[in-house]
Amino acid sequence: MPIITFLGQDRTRQLSAQPGQTVLTALQEAGCVEVDAPCGGNGTCGKCLIEVSGPVEPPAEDERSRLPAGTNLRLACRCVVQGDCTVRPAALASGAVVASEGQAVSFPLLPREGLGAAVDIGTTTVVLYLYDLSNGRRLALRSGQNRQRAFGADVISRVQHGSTAPGGLEQMIKAIREQLAGYLAETCREAGRSVDEVRDIMVAGNTIMEHIFAGLSPSSIAVAPFTPLSVFGDTVNGEDCGLTGRVYRFPCVAGYVGGDITAGLLSSGAYRAETPVLFLDIGTNGEMGIGSRDGFLTCATAAGPAFEGAEITCGMSGIDGAISRVWLENGQVRCSVLGGGQAKGICGSGLVDALAALLELGAVDETGRLLPPDEAEDSVLPWLEEAEGGVRFYLDEARTVYITDGDVRKLQLAKAAVAAGIQTLLLKSGLREDQVSTLYLAGGFGNYIGQNSAAAIGLLPPSMADRIVPVGNSAGMGAAALLLSGEARTALEEFLPKCTYLELSGCPEFNDAYIECMMFE
Repeated sequence: MPIITFLGQDRTRQLSAQPGQTVLTALQEAGCVEVDAPCGGNGTCGKCLIEVSGPVEPPAEDERSRLPAGTNLRLACRCVVQGDCTVRPAALASGAVVASEGQAVSFPLLPREGLGAAVDIGTTTVVLYLYDLSNGRRLALRSGQNRQRAFGADVISRVQHGSTAPGGLEQMIKAIREQLAGYLAETCREAGRSVDEVRDIMVAGNTIMEHIFAGLSPSSIAVAPFTPLSVFGDTVNGEDCGLTGRVYRFPCVAGYVGGDITAGLLSSGAYRAETPVLFLDIGTNGEMGIGSRDGFLTCATAAGPAFEGAEITCGMSGIDGAISRVWLENGQVRCSVLGGGQAKGICGSGLVDALAALLELGAVDETGRLLPPDEAEDSVLPWLEEAEGGVRFYLDEARTVYITDGDVRKLQLAKAAVAAGIQTLLLKSGLREDQVSTLYLAGGFGNYIGQNSAAAIGLLPPSMADRIVPVGNSAGMGAAALLLSGEARTALEEFLPKCTYLELSGCPEFNDAYIECMMFE
């Protein structure tokens, strides 16, 4: 049986592989999740790059077409093991930017003995906060990328992995439970306390993330009528999910509006608004709700992984080396790179900025077409190139990071989905844009996105640009509120029945709005 020696960021591991197995499958089966696979191992994203030495099958044409030119790298999902080999991730993630803070309303403390943890299981990132329950003081926190990213960047990829890969669901359950158990042990150690002192853990996440954490298959959520096995709002023994104490799982509204949204509506104060407000969490799904203390109408749109940088040619997560900001200065394209140094790729906030800049320069027309050099203005020609596979617009002076015409299309589809969701909620609620007093923008992407750029590309309504309030990690803040306050629990139980769900897949108003929102005005 072949042995893979995996040279990871923190340690070296030796893993068994079956002859004819891909490196990615062998890593996943062994619980080694350091190689991202945004497309779930389908060979379409080209992100699971590895350095490999030893007997492996040569790359087939579909793999060669996705490999960086002039390198000896391979795709882990297409690299077939033939004997003992050594594997190293081509780029080890470091300095990941995770939104761990957020704006939150205050609730009165309910003091009690022991420790408690508040957890936000995001599709992309995970955050755990440790609190002293006697005084409400935060003692420590841990955050990082969700280790399930090794099985796909978006929830649908993970549902597919859990449904089709042998042992796939168990692999993802193990990944998230071990990650949280590790975070809990690390935060307790940092605080000089014992894990045995942990009494309560509040967990918020979207419905699919909560299913996987609970050990339930989320496959029913991915097919009509999109019905979850549970909408949670219950307390279980921590030992049943690899933790300790009591674990409360935040209630969900529907299959695609989960506990992260109910937690955010609570912590942001949207649930008690006297005038209509819009709450929006943009990620691989655009989850949103509109309403006031009288009730919320919610929905979700399939934005896909584009805003997370996945399936974008030079896209990457918000880690060191990622372009996070793009702007125009005297007609010149400028960008900033996380951690400084040479740009390696571009993350979600940079992508939105870049598209706004391309529109302002006239390099992208109103239909979303990235113009080739022979049709573009002379002022943008220094950044444009007609390359094999399509048009490129370079963003950095070294000409290593670029946006392609295909990337623009993916961003266009994602922004149209979110914008159409907003317009449909307004229509169904009988509200105009000027009647919405506040737009709460939640989540990591919402925390770092350039609001003017988001309005310029039509992702957010331009008329609401002066009413946007970023609330950061509102899911984590909601979990903390429930952990520390009995009044917060009462508020959640009272407003949750006032939340209703609108399924957009069969909604003609959404389809009409989606087509309209595809255009750039």
